[in-house]
Amino acid sequence: MSETPTQKIQNDFDRIALLEEAQWDHNSHYHSFLLKQLPTVCESILEIGCGTGVFSRLLAERCDRVLAIDLSPKMIEVAQRQFGDYTNINFQVADILKWEFPVEQFDVIASIATVHHLPVENLLSDLQVALKPGGKLVILDLLKSESIQDTFTDLMAVPLNLIFKILKNKRIKPSPEALEAWREHGRTDTYLTLSQAQQIYTHFLPGVNVRRHLFWRYSVVWEKSKNT
Repeated sequence: MSETPTQKIQNDFDRIALLEEAQWDHNSHYHSFLLKQLPTVCESILEIGCGTGVFSRLLAERCDRVLAIDLSPKMIEVAQRQFGDYTNINFQVADILKWEFPVEQFDVIASIATVHHLPVENLLSDLQVALKPGGKLVILDLLKSESIQDTFTDLMAVPLNLIFKILKNKRIKPSPEALEAWREHGRTDTYLTLSQAQQIYTHFLPGVNVRRHLFWRYSVVWEKSKNT
């Protein structure tokens, strides 16, 4: 019996969880930007797709409680081993598409490089419900180029990518095992263009800010009305 798309994602990330993590990558580059989007007073954060918990730790230093969930049991296992001493982080294995969202529980819902695996149009209403009035949705995800300007930006990113890898990771290429694991995972990955992302998010989230960034990423920042 062939595996379902969800099973493949889980299996891919169970495999990736066992690889040595780089000190710097295209997601961690934007951790500081994402942290700047957090409200000054923050009691509770939901992180969707927490992986090995690197960003969860940073969130926990800014918030009273972090609920960090991931589809991959191996990712959660590594996260608990690395950051289990952070008593304000609750790491859980969960499929967000089957998860029962609580009503107005979170000051922030954050997600990095996860929503391209999900039918985001079907998920946004649940995210809105789960946020407290005045709460913020903060997303970073991968982007597909669609224009000459995008291509120019991508070309600018290439030498910077090499420089950061050399300075931060002391090497350009990951291990052969990592290359193969990510190549297999990328075989079924699909990404939004910036115009597609803007169309989807502005339809569901009035006043949302969708921006393109270097290193093939875009961000979504939205604050829920305090009057809801």
